[in-house]
Amino acid sequence: MKTSTRIILWVGIIVYGLALFFALTFYRLPADKILSRTVERVTDGKMLLSVGKTSSSLWKGHHLEDITWTLQSGDFVVVERMSSLILSPSFLRILQGYVPVRLKGALAKGTFQMSAGISIFRGLNKGYANIEAAGIQLGELRALSLFAQRQIKGKLGVQADLHGALNDLRKINGQGTFVVEDGAVDIKADGFGMKTLTFAKLTFPLFLENGAADLKGGEITGPLFAGDFEGQIRLHQDLKASPLQVKARIRPGPSFQDEQAGNLPVQGDRPMVIHLQGTLAKPVISWTGAFQ
Repeated sequence: MKTSTRIILWVGIIVYGLALFFALTFYRLPADKILSRTVERVTDGKMLLSVGKTSSSLWKGHHLEDITWTLQSGDFVVVERMSSLILSPSFLRILQGYVPVRLKGALAKGTFQMSAGISIFRGLNKGYANIEAAGIQLGELRALSLFAQRQIKGKLGVQADLHGALNDLRKINGQGTFVVEDGAVDIKADGFGMKTLTFAKLTFPLFLENGAADLKGGEITGPLFAGDFEGQIRLHQDLKASPLQVKARIRPGPSFQDEQAGNLPVQGDRPMVIHLQGTLAKPVISWTGAFQ
């Protein structure tokens, strides 16, 4: 037998042995307890997880049911529920030095799936996460409304690739695209005769690097407005305290002249420019210019 053939054979045996060992170990682990501890560590104790029922299958992995997420932030506590979550192994990433897992579940009438892992040697200080979500109903997420201090509705889709220290927002790099369709946001602009801003589609690409989240090429379309926006969020470990600088350029939509527009300024020949400053928890909104 040639030397190259022997090498290929031994590599195959080692890979098979590692995969078999990982698979047998994976299915013997208490998945609910490990996931709960990991979530608690990643969120620095701000999020707790409990599971009502667990089962394991060689083909599907660990099946968790009746999941409760408890979010503690400042003075409020929010409880979110998830009907099911499936955890299964991802063998190829073992060779790259990660403890990998795939997650697939249902949340807020939508679905999500994620491939994630942490370093065998560095733990949460080096990891990755690839996330896809579709049909998440934002109005069903109580945590979002309480965090933003306003009602937010719409159907969310997400695609994101992240890597870095998973236990520190400031050390995560990557990019993602967020799309919200058929949405509405409580803008609290009673002075303009508007309480809610509705839109058909909101798209914002997000780029994470060196503790900052850059918004580039964001777009919004709807019956009253169409526009684009860009800006930056400087990430803090306490996400609510993250300062933001976002600028949006707004143009009138097809229904702007309808009575829905309320008392919005409509004089002048410049687009309305909206500035969003302050922090994520307490944004400050100002505007300049107007449109015909």
